[in-house]
Amino acid sequence: MRLTRRAALKGLAALGGTAPFLNTPARAGSLTDVQLLLGGTLASIPGQFAELASGAISHALDLATPLALTPDIGQDGVRAANLFDANSAPDGNTALAFPGATLLASLTGDSRVHYDFGRWTPVLVASTTTVVIARTELHKTLRSRLTGFFHDHPVRLAVSRIGGPELNALMGLSLLGLRPIPVPGYVDSSNALTALHEGTVDAVQISPYTLDRPLDDVLANLPEDTSAIYYTGDLTDTHSTTIPIFMEAYQQARHRAPEGPFYHAWQAVSAAADTAMAIALPMLTPPEIVTQWNRACTAATADAGVRRWAETHHFKLVTGENAAPFLSRAVPDLGATLALRRWLAVNTPRWREGQETRHI
Repeated sequence: MRLTRRAALKGLAALGGTAPFLNTPARAGSLTDVQLLLGGTLASIPGQFAELASGAISHALDLATPLALTPDIGQDGVRAANLFDANSAPDGNTALAFPGATLLASLTGDSRVHYDFGRWTPVLVASTTTVVIARTELHKTLRSRLTGFFHDHPVRLAVSRIGGPELNALMGLSLLGLRPIPVPGYVDSSNALTALHEGTVDAVQISPYTLDRPLDDVLANLPEDTSAIYYTGDLTDTHSTTIPIFMEAYQQARHRAPEGPFYHAWQAVSAAADTAMAIALPMLTPPEIVTQWNRACTAATADAGVRRWAETHHFKLVTGENAAPFLSRAVPDLGATLALRRWLAVNTPRWREGQETRHI
């Protein structure tokens, strides 16, 4: 019996194997037996989008059978990305929907990673924003630094885990000249905010889609001794006039523009953390097929259900040529990659002992 490509991939996913076939470029033509590999379960952000958008994508691609969704048990997309990079032919019949955690795992040198996301062709990106909230004493520390007083204290930052999305804030606070200590275990943003209110931690990073209530409500009801010190990504006009973007916060603290390999590494990490999800095709996918997928994803973003979902989670959906720059921002040069890996190697043992970040 001849196996279809999708059946082969599903069998390999179950066995954890790879296949050397399926890696040669295919002639552009009509798409058949199309599947969307998910870097997560159906309940994950990629899974939620896929279920809402599969009908519109199937219709726009003019598929004879509906787009097949292949979820994964992992939530960070690493396993699905490995499978996608190793086994997917560039014929447009397999695309990958993955979260920003898939990018972060690669950037931080996770040993499980065997893919190169810099080679993928993005056709849709859902971007978000991250806001760093901290005790006002941190602001006094920054002002003291400007006048020559360097008596700052270590800053306890709530993180889900070392190397998680809060790496964005960990590096950002370090760039600002503070000495953050990651405090792991805060997978839920609500628990992190509670810890901030109770004084268990000094700073948190939040994204609208990780909250159990609107971002406006969170920012309007912060304790008196805390406030948002900066944001990255896309923030509503209302808040962007009251909360400085990271570059503004840095210039206030340092009186100069940021530069250097570590800053460039932070830019890539920040881009990854601000990527809620993305859909990509393999390298060497023919332009005609990429165009088909671009149009299909654009059609999906016009779907009423998808629009409501994006508005609820504060996602900005971009497709086609507009999606490429979002993913490319997460691709650092070699110097930045080495700076990040060296910084992590030096500090990870220190963080396990509860010590602050070593100054760079």
